[in-house]
Amino acid sequence: MVKIYHTWRTIVREIDYKKIIANIDEMTNVLEYDAMRSAGKMKINADTLIHLHSLKDIYTKKLPTKAPKKKEVKNG
Repeated sequence: MVKIYHTWRTIVREIDYKKIIANIDEMTNVLEYDAMRSAGKMKINADTLIHLHSLKDIYTKKLPTKAPKKKEVKNG
């Protein structure tokens, strides 16, 4: 019997929060449009819409903010 050893490397990828928020907005728009067309779908989609709005708030807080660049004053 042959033993095979695997070495696993961790791949770190940058998370694009703007893209995630855009996708959440698109999903929210689709579900709200469906809810406008049918009262039954409104009941079905209500929980999902609440969760999507809370996810959007979470990811909006994680957006990187750019700190203002400080200018150095030269002496002399």
